[in-house]
Amino acid sequence: MTRFLTLISFLFAFQIAYAQSSKLTGVVKDSIHNIAVAYASVNLIDSNDKVVNGMTTDSFGVFNFSALHNGKYRLLVKFIGYNKKEITVEIKDHTVTDIGSVLISSATNSVEKVRITASQSGQKHSSDRQTYQASLFKNAVGGTALDIVKNLPSASIDANGNISMRGNTGMIVLVNGKPSLLDPETILNQIAANDVLEVEYITSPTAQFDPDGKGGIINLKTRKSTTNGFAWILNLQGGLPSINDYNNRESQKRFGSDIAFQYRHDRLELTGSVNYLRNDNAGFREGDVNTIIGDRQTFFPSEGERSFDKYNFGIRLSGSYELSDKHSFNVGVLASRKFQDRVADIYYTNRTIQPSSGQELSSINYFNPNLQNKQGEFYLLDISYQYKINAAHSLQLGAINEYANIYGSTRNGNIESRTDTVQWTNNAYTNPLRGLRLMLQHNWKLKNADVLSGYQLRNDIQRGNFEYLASENGTNDLELIPEFTGRLHATNKVHALFTQYDRQFTNIQLSLGLRYEYYQRDLLLVNRNQQYPYAIHQLYPTFNLMHDIGSGWSWKLAAARRVQRNNNFELNPIPEREHSETLEQGDPELVPEFTTNAETGLVKKIKKGSIFLNAYYQHTKNPIQRVNSVYADTILRRIFTNADQGSRYGVEFGGEDKVVPWLKVNAGVNLYHYRISGQVLDYQEPRTNQDWVYSFNAGVQADFTGNWSTGLQINYLSERPTVQGMDSRFVTPHFNVSKTFLKGAMTAQLQWQFIELGNWEVNEQRITTFSQDFHTTTNYFYEKNVFLVNLNFNLHRLNQMLKLPKSEFGEKEF
Repeated sequence: MTRFLTLISFLFAFQIAYAQSSKLTGVVKDSIHNIAVAYASVNLIDSNDKVVNGMTTDSFGVFNFSALHNGKYRLLVKFIGYNKKEITVEIKDHTVTDIGSVLISSATNSVEKVRITASQSGQKHSSDRQTYQASLFKNAVGGTALDIVKNLPSASIDANGNISMRGNTGMIVLVNGKPSLLDPETILNQIAANDVLEVEYITSPTAQFDPDGKGGIINLKTRKSTTNGFAWILNLQGGLPSINDYNNRESQKRFGSDIAFQYRHDRLELTGSVNYLRNDNAGFREGDVNTIIGDRQTFFPSEGERSFDKYNFGIRLSGSYELSDKHSFNVGVLASRKFQDRVADIYYTNRTIQPSSGQELSSINYFNPNLQNKQGEFYLLDISYQYKINAAHSLQLGAINEYANIYGSTRNGNIESRTDTVQWTNNAYTNPLRGLRLMLQHNWKLKNADVLSGYQLRNDIQRGNFEYLASENGTNDLELIPEFTGRLHATNKVHALFTQYDRQFTNIQLSLGLRYEYYQRDLLLVNRNQQYPYAIHQLYPTFNLMHDIGSGWSWKLAAARRVQRNNNFELNPIPEREHSETLEQGDPELVPEFTTNAETGLVKKIKKGSIFLNAYYQHTKNPIQRVNSVYADTILRRIFTNADQGSRYGVEFGGEDKVVPWLKVNAGVNLYHYRISGQVLDYQEPRTNQDWVYSFNAGVQADFTGNWSTGLQINYLSERPTVQGMDSRFVTPHFNVSKTFLKGAMTAQLQWQFIELGNWEVNEQRITTFSQDFHTTTNYFYEKNVFLVNLNFNLHRLNQMLKLPKSEFGEKEF
């Protein structure tokens, strides 16, 4: 890496030196305050009144013209609020002409009363994707990319923070088109919302993309510099004291900050950001469980604290440099840390009866203190090289190296009658992950078409060590329990070949693709020397078409085959005692889900926005389900399994519009019918469950005089079926009010999250599962009426606005 950066620096310096053979440079300044004027327009005009070249000054007011011919020129400088300035310069061979400061004076007419407003459509639609401007969702300011994504028309989020698209929890997330091995929630929490420019939801990915993710692909596009110079943005956030903390033992902490920069100089571009977010959440849960074993039925209702202490920290840096018109390099680095403590201090009231007689066999109360800790450090290095062979052909090579150090523990205690300690347990694990991606692709530009072909390799290795320690005598002397202890080695490798044909007709965009993959998975349970190999060859065809049918209407048709591969958590057979009533376990013989997607839709451009309507169908083979079975009278085993098949058909519609000049609205509704069936665990009869499910996300943003604005956003997810039960509906309304100062250089915002003014059951969710030998229902309550204060600073614009005092006589004497 050091040698690479040294080479880039040398080439950059060489380019500047070479360009000085005929160069004109200077700096534009305010004639009164003698400060630089950034982004002023500078044009160079020859003796024939023809504009030879033009540019804007960088953040330091500097302009540079190079490779100029001999002769006299007129230099014309213009900027809003200033009088234009024109001077004459002369260029001679092999000279560097530095004209020093070009002073421009303020215009006599005031521009303070002139307000120029420009806007672009908040969303765009193409044959394979929907694109949304991040600025649509102001309530995400100060949060993470997850706060933006959950507002998309097709998105929904549950109480546990699991995000789904069109009802599918399986999806992959890209950052500027680059993939990662991490789960979507982890990636989305690594990126600050203020660093995101727009979000693409790729509903029907083409062959060049991984086929993983039955719910499609989310691509985050971060901010980049469009002009030479530096641009900085700083954001600060703090939370007000909790309105209702459910008497949790610790008060919640909410604060954060992020800073992002963009820098461009000729062929060099650098961007970066640093963000930290502490976002604790108070909570409470109540549950009711009963199990049947023979002629014994045990009831163990419970209630108690369930709260979260969590923070995310991330650094993102990327750079690109054009060595020439043919060669360019890109380098990206991502480093982050994630921490979460989940406290679940639950009180149980156990009672066992004999169903045949109704006789009570036993009764006991006990307390289960539980602390689950999850931590991880994540590092990613991305390097790519582009070579433009000629106008028709180009090559791209890329490598992504990823490392994740994942570890944690779950500490449990069982205390009877609040005094007698029966047992202490500790599940501790380390589960580091190493991943490598290699890519080689060729792009062939035809007259009205592109042919993209390539090879991709993915290889990840995870080495997990899981230990379970317990004390049966109530002391802190913990001993290793071999039954729940082990080491798991997992390797996943994918070789992929793809070709994709994109054609542009007069009113039609067409894309055809085919991807071949050989997938090999190897699992080794080291302690037992048990191996679980799996390998498969698969083809993934893709088809996308979009037709402009006139009068602002477009029609699209798309189809693709997708896969949802099993992650190592789902495959891990080593049991984990998550808390008193639950034993978590994976299944090493799980197989991937294969999904066929088809969709069609209409898009209508309206005067200041657009509306859309899509219909879709998905059929899934081997859908992965998380199901419960009875392990002991007061313990349920929670395990992953494959059902036989699932299907989903539905419609989504929505749009965005500026109803009046000061009022914007956006909305999206998703309605689908979901059916799942199959053999579950050892139960004799197949299970089938089905129902209609709907969700909607809607927002309104109003701009008022005096640079005030306010917005309201609501996210709603209806109840939905699982193979063993039903999850209740989930609703989260949010409100924000903002005030902009100093001509947009500073913005203050108050956010009111999870609005609860009555008994709307906001930020609550009930999960119910059942079978012939058990029934469980748990209601999760999370904090409502959370208030956050956010301050956003455009540091470059603020620097231009503030007129700091300076020495007049002392400066002259010095």
